[in-house]
Amino acid sequence: MSSKIVIENLNCLCSSIISKDRIAYILYPIEMLQDWIEVTAKKHHITIVVITGMDWQNVFSPWPARGVPKGDPDFKGESPQFLQCLQRKVIPYIETSLNINNNPERSLIGVSMSGLFALWQWMICDTFTNIASLSGSFWYEGFLSWIKQQSIPQKSGEGYFLLGDKESNAKTFSTVGTNTQEVVSILKSAGIKVEYQIVPGNHYSNPISRLNKAFSALFPEIHQ
Repeated sequence: MSSKIVIENLNCLCSSIISKDRIAYILYPIEMLQDWIEVTAKKHHITIVVITGMDWQNVFSPWPARGVPKGDPDFKGESPQFLQCLQRKVIPYIETSLNINNNPERSLIGVSMSGLFALWQWMICDTFTNIASLSGSFWYEGFLSWIKQQSIPQKSGEGYFLLGDKESNAKTFSTVGTNTQEVVSILKSAGIKVEYQIVPGNHYSNPISRLNKAFSALFPEIHQ
């Protein structure tokens, strides 16, 4: 049965299936995955930790930006602080609590704004070997320009990107399709192994199905 760890005001739901070799952290907006993580952890032979309770708009914004849609509160740009919190407090505490002490392969799965964060942190550190960005918020002000200016690091792991085919229809976020495609092209050109899928639906469609696709892509040797 899954267990809950609370640290730094974050709710961390941990699978009862514990792999000493690899662990997947999922940054998710709400607590709804308790049954799913048990099935998926067993299927892929991986420890799964779902983290909720974040200040969603601010901790996943890499720098301050205007609110979207217009009139919404501005983004505060607190990703650097949140990344440090993960690295220095959350991850060590969780892995010690679960008796995972051998520096496992870590993967980070993000959705929407946390999908943006997943890629942002991958470009600046090696805390996570693999990432998945599901409907990543690559419309974010300045992000495409920022990644174009980066010296893309070499990555031993893989990146998985997914977008709903109706997401670009939303006027405010209309650039998300072209920006995601360009991000994927930049990573591939740098020699990073990347998979990109366009699936039916809008931003909120079929969340469990999309998570399943991410796990099957990142861990194909386990998934049958």
